[in-house]
Amino acid sequence: MSTRRSDRYAGLVDALGAAVLSSAGVTTPEARAAVAGGGAPSDALAPFLAKVRDPSSGMAERDIAALRDAGHAEEEIFELTVAAALGAALQRYERAVGLLGGDG
Repeated sequence: MSTRRSDRYAGLVDALGAAVLSSAGVTTPEARAAVAGGGAPSDALAPFLAKVRDPSSGMAERDIAALRDAGHAEEEIFELTVAAALGAALQRYERAVGLLGGDG
């Protein structure tokens, strides 16, 4: 997931990305990478993942309950939530590094 220059935290950020996106899980690394990039593996997950990415949206237990009711497993919900949060955080991080002149 690395598109960044060689800022001082690049190695740590890349290691975090690899741990979240490439490690074994119930979801595929490809699905997690797609979610981190802003996608959603299904229409049912799209509104939930949008809420994860948007810091101004309110997340409630009913959002997760709706996913469970739609047949999504706890592990799937967790892994995709972490991937969406990571993707959003990395986008903000990259913008900040760029604004600071690229050296983090």
